[in-house]
Amino acid sequence: MKALMYTGIEALEMQDIQQPEGEFLVKVAGCGICGTDLKTYLKGHHFFKPPTILGHEFYGHVARAPQGSSFKPGDRVVVAPYYECGACGHCQRDLGQLCPSKDYVPSGAFCEYVALPAGYEHKGVFALPSDTEGLVFTLVEPLACVLNGTEHLKVGKHSKVLIVGSGPMGTLFAFYFQAQGVPVAVVEPNQERRETVSRWGIECHAPGEVDIAAYDNVVIAVNKAELVAEYVAKAADGATVLVFSGLKKEETLVLDSYAIHYREVSVTGSFGYALKHFGKALDLICADPARYRRLITHSFPLEDGRKAFELLKLGKAFKIVLVP
Repeated sequence: MKALMYTGIEALEMQDIQQPEGEFLVKVAGCGICGTDLKTYLKGHHFFKPPTILGHEFYGHVARAPQGSSFKPGDRVVVAPYYECGACGHCQRDLGQLCPSKDYVPSGAFCEYVALPAGYEHKGVFALPSDTEGLVFTLVEPLACVLNGTEHLKVGKHSKVLIVGSGPMGTLFAFYFQAQGVPVAVVEPNQERRETVSRWGIECHAPGEVDIAAYDNVVIAVNKAELVAEYVAKAADGATVLVFSGLKKEETLVLDSYAIHYREVSVTGSFGYALKHFGKALDLICADPARYRRLITHSFPLEDGRKAFELLKLGKAFKIVLVP
C-alpha cells in the first residue's frame, strides 16, 4: 500500500509498504493533520521516531471485518485513535481521558489502510451516516478534545467566553460556543485569520483590542506560557482560565496570587478526550456538519502531503485533510 512516511525533520516520503494484517481493516478515506503532526514534522517528537506514519484523525470504510462483527465491508466509519480501559481508578473517577491503560490504534493513518487490534471495533469504531460529506468526520477527535475542555469551564447563564488563538482547536471552541448560543470572542494576532473567523460570524480581535475583564471564561489555545499569566491577571472576578494547549514539561507558570486568592480566578487544564466526548462530538457534527466543515480549508492527495505541511507551517490554512 501507499504511505506517507515521516523520515526525519521536515522530511516526508511516499513509500510502498506492506498492507497491514488484521481481522478488522479500515480503508482510509481522509485523515486530518493535527498540531502534533505539524510539531513532529518541524521539530521531531519523542513519541514518533522516524521512519513512521503520522496521522490519527481519520475516517474511512471497513475493508475487512471478522465474522460476527456488527460492521461489514463497505460500512463508513470514524475511528477513535484510543479509548480508555473503563476499569482503572482513573476511569472509576470519570477521568477516562487520563486512563493509564488505554488501547491505541497501532499505526498512523497517512496511508491507504489501517488495521485495528482484535476487539477494537467494539468500543473504538463508530458508524457514520451515508448522507453527509465525509471530510468533516476527521474533526470528531479534535472536537472531542474540545468537549473535554469545556467541562473544565464554568459557563453559566450570563457567561462570556474568550478564546485566545484561532488555530483549529481555538476555532472549534468558538464554533461550539457559537452553536450553544454562548457569547464568544477570539483573540488572534494574524489579520488574515481574524478576517476569516469574522466571516464565520465570530467576534474576533487583535491582541490588546479586547476588554479581558469582560470575560469570565478564558481558553488559552496557544502554547505560550506567558499568556496564561496575562489572562489570569486580567480576566473577570471569579473567572476560569483553561490551559488547553500543551506546554513543555520543563515550563512553569508564574501567576498573580492576588487574582487567584482575592478575585477567585481559577486555573485549570485539560488533556485529550474520553469515549463519552468522542461520541458526543460525533453527534454534534452529524447534527450540524456545515458549521464544523468550514474549518477544513484545504484537502490534498496523500502524494502532496509535504505541500500540505508547508502550507500549515506558513500559517496559510486552518485544517488540512490528506486523502489517499
